Amino acid sequence: MKMRTQKQIDSQIIICGRGGQGVLFLTRVLDEAAVSLGCNVISSETHGMAMRGGSVASHIRIGAYKSPLIACGDADILLAINEHEAPLNMHLMKKDAQIYISAAARKQNCVQAEKTARLLGSPVVSNLVLLGFACAHHDFPFKYEHLCKILQQISPPRVLDLNMKAFTEGFQTVAN
Repeated sequence: MKMRTQKQIDSQIIICGRGGQGVLFLTRVLDEAAVSLGCNVISSETHGMAMRGGSVASHIRIGAYKSPLIACGDADILLAINEHEAPLNMHLMKKDAQIYISAAARKQNCVQAEKTARLLGSPVVSNLVLLGFACAHHDFPFKYEHLCKILQQISPPRVLDLNMKAFTEGFQTVAN
């Protein structure tokens, strides 16, 4: 696979899922990745944080933005940890947006992240399988190697190996 160089990022990202699926952890990973590259970043979770299993959406704006919320039709990337949450956030996406979904069936731009996570022994890492899958696509703004470094820095030691395996498994579904 051809290596990409990391460039300055200007991107608006929506991460959506259900409470307890790791939306906030993915937000932190991407926030830290952007900051480590010297980018300005603003992020905000917008829904459902009080109820486990409720809808959760996180907005990440990387670049010269002044407010945290992404307007309808402006988002560049959607990471949907739950396939049922993706349609609820499509109004935020640009027509040519990158869309990555954790889904039960293999379809275009979809990965069976939950199935892969269960095979690794922990369904809670499906968020990282999805991130690895997205990262393997050429247009995704962060490189695999860079996100590996960030995961190594912020993952709790007791789950670091599992997090890295999940991220790598997601990446390899596209890279191979």
